[in-house]
Amino acid sequence: MFLAQISDTHLLSMAQDTPLAKKRADNLTRCVNTINKMAIQPAAIIHTGDMINFAPKGSEHENGYQLAFEILSQLKAPFYPTIGNRDSRSDLIARFFQPDLLGAQATFCQYRIKLEEADLICVDTKSDTRNIGASCQSRLAQLNELLQQDTHKPVFVFMHHPPARIEALKNPLQFESIEQAGALVELLDRYDNIVRILCGHTHRSDILSMGHHTASTHPSLATDVRLDQYPEQLTDEPVFQLHELLDDHSVTSMSHFAEPSSCAAA
Repeated sequence: MFLAQISDTHLLSMAQDTPLAKKRADNLTRCVNTINKMAIQPAAIIHTGDMINFAPKGSEHENGYQLAFEILSQLKAPFYPTIGNRDSRSDLIARFFQPDLLGAQATFCQYRIKLEEADLICVDTKSDTRNIGASCQSRLAQLNELLQQDTHKPVFVFMHHPPARIEALKNPLQFESIEQAGALVELLDRYDNIVRILCGHTHRSDILSMGHHTASTHPSLATDVRLDQYPEQLTDEPVFQLHELLDDHSVTSMSHFAEPSSCAAA
């Protein structure tokens, strides 16, 4: 089986009618169209956070999520979102979560999806005060319950903020504290059935050691804020990733450029 991952789309309301808003929407549309044309569809498509660009509460904020929903609802394969620091829990839940996915009393965007060959577990790392990652005892306890539902089946864990240092970043640790990041890694380290930890936020692609697990980060789909270095002819081409689970439960990952937009092709 394989998964498709997209991340950090940073959509803007089309009501702004700016070239940047149109470009970011086109970046996402191109990826959706490319994934939909795959002969074998992914078992699931996950978005690892920052679906929209931060905006104050009100019509601009709501229009960003409406645009995201209009584009992402075109996906053929099942779609699952992760919350990023620029996302709103209430708006993300209202647009993209089925009523029974989180439970009636859910405080955080954490859940487990059961697929045929592997399960998916989403972790909520949104800080309520800063644009970096956070964790707490309540989240860790809930995550532990999700992990314990089946400790033998392969699991992909996905979250927005990687709880690990990335020295290439201006601020290498994108978490509120090393203690919070360490507590999250320590919990994940207890489970040997985790096959890969998939993250966003950093706007660049990296492979990381996270305890005894391997983690990866995804470049931003919004090409204007991407931090990876690409050849000049590819700097404006949106990228998504595919992660394949092999028979030995190892994972291989590949980056794919989206097809040209219909406007560009014309």
